[in-house]
Amino acid sequence: LNIGGIANITDQKHQIAFDICPANRILNKLVQQYLNKEYDENGEYSSQGKINENLLNKLNELDYYKKFYPKSLSNSFGLDIIYPLLESNQSNVHDVLRTYVEHIIQQICNSIQMIIDKEKQDNSSYVNCKMLITGGGAHNKYIFQSLKTKLQENFHIDVIDLMSNVIDFKEALIMAFIGLLRIQKKTNVLASVTGAKCDTIGGAVWSN
Repeated sequence: LNIGGIANITDQKHQIAFDICPANRILNKLVQQYLNKEYDENGEYSSQGKINENLLNKLNELDYYKKFYPKSLSNSFGLDIIYPLLESNQSNVHDVLRTYVEHIIQQICNSIQMIIDKEKQDNSSYVNCKMLITGGGAHNKYIFQSLKTKLQENFHIDVIDLMSNVIDFKEALIMAFIGLLRIQKKTNVLASVTGAKCDTIGGAVWSN
């Protein structure tokens, strides 16, 4: 699970991956605009708020969440659709932050359930499974602990605590690996992720 500007998930067993929902991009924008901070360190502000059930329901009812994977999100979904919805709400910023954190956690759980349902698994197949959580959201102790509890309660999934350098540089390592696959002329773009008709080799190699 990556909780970056957009949260996305990868299931190693079935070689699938897709975007879940806007994450840090929305949380950071709220904090920057209303609290004059760069980000909500360790969930200090969101943990002070209360969930606005009406707002949460509106967020969860957005059409994107009803679609099956493979699917992906553009930045405009968060900035043009979700953010105006949050701004139009009359709750204080702490409640909006808390509500959006809950939205992220619920959509992550819904996405795992979607994988279970679509791949015709049962919840017991994920018992004792382990999940890596990376991206900036993994540094947010409030999100991390809340999500860790939910995953254990709902799916019996154990979350692995990663070292900070793995969290921070995972995407750089992945890009290097994709480049290596390209040089070796091996598949680095999976149809199960992109929705294309077949796997492909993406990228170009330029010689001096």
